[in-house]
Amino acid sequence: MKKLLITLLPFYLLTFNACSNDDQPKNPVDSLPPITQTGENTFACLINGKPFFSSKDRRASYTVANGAYAFGVYGSRRDEIGLRTVSIQGIDVDPLKEGTYTLKSEISGNFSGLYGIDGGLTLDTGTKDENPGLLTITCFDLEEFIVSGTFEFSVKDDEGNTLKFTDGRFDLKF
Repeated sequence: MKKLLITLLPFYLLTFNACSNDDQPKNPVDSLPPITQTGENTFACLINGKPFFSSKDRRASYTVANGAYAFGVYGSRRDEIGLRTVSIQGIDVDPLKEGTYTLKSEISGNFSGLYGIDGGLTLDTGTKDENPGLLTITCFDLEEFIVSGTFEFSVKDDEGNTLKFTDGRFDLKF
């Protein structure tokens, strides 16, 4: 019996090592969906280096009323933290086009980055003029109604801790 165990031990060790987490990316950004521009219905980012995938709700909107343009992309997921929503919006902004925009305070004429937990009941925070973020629209197609881009920004929670949203990407139909 001892000889059988000594013979089988290397196979058990080999099997155990083969079942490691090597198939998971070493770099968290590698677990995010690829950056695309074809309306793939994706919205994801890293929050303090941890992947955030929108699983509950992903959407984009672009409207004009009385000459005022409004833009928004949103992604939500429910997890152990609660219902979390990451959004980028522009209220009463110039007509949207491909390019880079600054994410600042949430007021008319600005683009802003927002983060909420449980519909804003647990946390409701957004970008500020003092620490702006960036939104880059890489595809804005009014014929196919596709908006794609990347984003990064930081916000403070209620205790003053910084939450960093990096490697954000979206590819949505509106």
